[in-house]
Amino acid sequence: LKQMAEQPQGTADGQGGSGQASKEPELPAPEMHIVDMPREEADFALDIAKKGVISLFKNERRSFCEVAQFIKKEFDVAYPGAWHVFVGKHFGAWVTHEAHKLIYFHIGQAGFLIYRHG
Repeated sequence: LKQMAEQPQGTADGQGGSGQASKEPELPAPEMHIVDMPREEADFALDIAKKGVISLFKNERRSFCEVAQFIKKEFDVAYPGAWHVFVGKHFGAWVTHEAHKLIYFHIGQAGFLIYRHG
């Protein structure tokens, strides 16, 4: 019954789902841990991180390291300064950052730590 209950939802999303299937996979909702940056920058971080994760699904990038490099380059262009980016499933960090220039969140199992310093 559980599968049957889930299938109609998939069917209801079928119209949007078939368009999404050709576009990009559905990602889990981001889990925000620390947001110490303006909303515009935080939204930019989430958008770029989602694009990075989707690029892994599409095999456009092969590792979290390549996703981190992509995010850093995008931040360097959009918000000048020395941005630092960690992406992965397991990492610890203790960093010095500029005031109001740090965000830490997860999308699924992937953690993202983005901050500016320097």
